[in-house]
Amino acid sequence: MTRPGCRQLIVTAATALVDSDRAVTLRAVSREAGLPTSSIYPLFPDAEAILLATCHEAFRDLEAAVLGAAGPYAAGLAYLEFAVEHPRRYHVMFGAADLSEPALRLFTQVLADPDRALVFWLGLHGLADQRSSIRRSPQFHVVAPRLITSLI
Repeated sequence: MTRPGCRQLIVTAATALVDSDRAVTLRAVSREAGLPTSSIYPLFPDAEAILLATCHEAFRDLEAAVLGAAGPYAAGLAYLEFAVEHPRRYHVMFGAADLSEPALRLFTQVLADPDRALVFWLGLHGLADQRSSIRRSPQFHVVAPRLITSLI
């Protein structure tokens, strides 16, 4: 398998581990990907590097969803929807990897004013973070539209 193909297989395996709330270790990734552990080292020096690559790929997915939305309101919904659909991935993205700066840059593409973009992202992130912590709050779907409207 080519290095790019092997790299993607490793990141996909690590994403599956994150999504199922299992530890991302070299052995676990190796098992999940069906690759010998020795084939991982030339691409990733350790599990932390794999987790970081996983976070960056997840962020690219989040970015595509937000930027593919028609306007700020839809972008806010897309952001929250990503957090709801991928709660463990979202948690790792802003825990294991600090993607705050890229997230802020992302929202300056949604709202040109950097101050408004910061407030918008902080409000969305706060709600998304609480949603991923609480998981069952029926109020989330009521509060989300109100929050987005108040922030834009």
